[in-house]
Amino acid sequence: MIAALALWGCAAPNPAQPVNTLAGLADAAEIVDLTHTLDKDFPFIPVPGITFGFALEPIATLDKHGVAANAWRIHEHMGTQIDAPSHFSAGGHSMEALSAQALIAPVVVIDFRREGELDRDAVIQPGHIKSWELRHGRIPAGAVVAVYTGWDRKIAQTDYIGLDEKNVKHFPGFGPEAVRFLVNERNIWGVAVDTISFDVGIDGTYAAHRELLGAGKWALEALNNLSQLPATGATVFVGAPKVKDATGGIARVIALAPKIARPQATLEGVWRSAAVETIGGARPTYLRRSFRFELDRWSVEFTVFADAAGTTPILRGRNAGRFVLGKALRLSDAVEVDFTFEQRALTPLTDGIAAALTAARCGTSAWSAGQSQDVMSAGCAAFRVPQAKQCPREFDVIRFAAGQLFLGPRPSAGDLCAAQRRPAFAEGAPLQRE
Repeated sequence: MIAALALWGCAAPNPAQPVNTLAGLADAAEIVDLTHTLDKDFPFIPVPGITFGFALEPIATLDKHGVAANAWRIHEHMGTQIDAPSHFSAGGHSMEALSAQALIAPVVVIDFRREGELDRDAVIQPGHIKSWELRHGRIPAGAVVAVYTGWDRKIAQTDYIGLDEKNVKHFPGFGPEAVRFLVNERNIWGVAVDTISFDVGIDGTYAAHRELLGAGKWALEALNNLSQLPATGATVFVGAPKVKDATGGIARVIALAPKIARPQATLEGVWRSAAVETIGGARPTYLRRSFRFELDRWSVEFTVFADAAGTTPILRGRNAGRFVLGKALRLSDAVEVDFTFEQRALTPLTDGIAAALTAARCGTSAWSAGQSQDVMSAGCAAFRVPQAKQCPREFDVIRFAAGQLFLGPRPSAGDLCAAQRRPAFAEGAPLQRE
């Protein structure tokens, strides 16, 4: 991560603002909210006769009572939450007994996305932790060990919890051996996950819970935005409820992470495909792209080929508009970017492609080879160009490494037109500066 910070550029604290003030602290570090918004649609582990969804009901209104207040229907383990030892350990501390010092701790983040993408039932073992330490150093005593699976992007009852026809849950999580290693060999404060539970979903015995909470530690579940933290160097603050005899509760979890500069100036110029890119699965598209970035404007000119070697061009296109850089995904050394479209145009290079465009009723008139037409408003579904009203912008990520620019991998459908489809990392085909 040190190399990444050097590449992106660290933002120095404002010398006029003392770091030991709240304003100075915010100037020297980035504040990351790790908390999901809790509402009636937030998923929960269904236990018949026990658990239920969140509900909020007004009990006083400004119009009627001159004051506004709501009643909540809630159970302790809902939304972004903390588990106290008493949740699974007889005689374990309940929420009011957790010390304030234990709720502020360094946090390390283990990237477990690939394992989770390959297997929804992937289990974190001591080997994963030791491999992480080979790259980032030993986990310090008193740390919180967070595991990022990318599940924070799946906040929907079916996909997030992954219930099958037998009501078995499917999401990645800790195995008891990994928890035992962290407790006994690393003396951690607790663990944290972006899934609904830190046990792997298929384990209905909650073996990792029993191991961790039985050791007097605590856990954070259903976190958001772990991708915005670095592997090391951040601090987590847990706003936990102090309720007598509570076994847990909803929490506001905040982290301070090293501030990094956005790479706006680094983007300036022209970036071309280092090789022919392949997009899609059974019927792939082969293309080369040339991006131009200037201030807040972007454009891309691309050529589609009939062959993977890139020897037979059949179609050219141009897209252009404005772009905005967003959140830093420190764990991926990437930054979110939104591309707004103001122009989409296609140019067939063969009579066959021109005939196909005409048959698909793309553009405003019949096509001929070498003729360019605007397809911004009407789109061209047959050639994966959506209408402007369906896709006014795309949600992507960018990353720099070894003098190359990477964007997010394109899905097989080529559609990044919704925020939830934004890639979690930038590891598509590389672009090289011209």
